Amino acid sequence: MKKQPAITEKTRQSFVTAFWALMREKPVSKIAVSELTRVAGYNRSTFYEYFLDTEDLLAYAEEQLLEQMKRVIAQIPPKDNSPEAAFGAVFAAMNEEMYLLIGPNGDPSFLSRVRQELVPLIRTYFSIPENVPNFDYLICYVNAALFGLLQHWNRNGRDLSMEQFSGLMQNLVLHGLLGSTAEAEETS
Repeated sequence: MKKQPAITEKTRQSFVTAFWALMREKPVSKIAVSELTRVAGYNRSTFYEYFLDTEDLLAYAEEQLLEQMKRVIAQIPPKDNSPEAAFGAVFAAMNEEMYLLIGPNGDPSFLSRVRQELVPLIRTYFSIPENVPNFDYLICYVNAALFGLLQHWNRNGRDLSMEQFSGLMQNLVLHGLLGSTAEAEETS
């Protein structure tokens, strides 16, 4: 007897939801199938009908988030907006699960994949030519700064508005630490 697609998807999503609930409590590497099945309300054999192991479930959940991010990025008009608006749209679309995965208990390989998705946006909105020397280092710098700021902003309960946060991020990327502090001193 073949399962109905709606039921199959509902069961699969129950495991994903259980995964996120457990990830709020512990690192991804510490989540066990037995916990997932208990939280999702299914038995182990049902879990294995849908996923090979917790790594397979993690990959499935990550792919869902990356697809969501790609859809948001695809809707951003090329260079029609300010960098604050473009990156603000991406950050606004980042949900709690995304922050869990890019946070200290998350998956470093996921963060790498997210960074790769942002390279074209960074290149476009910060006008970085492809043939600039050490392009990969520049992208690495921007991404490290960007995700460090994102993690800090999230830990602080997103205490800045999206506009303030995006403006701060753009200012730091364009002017660096010393340029940003010099501007702050001039305005005060």
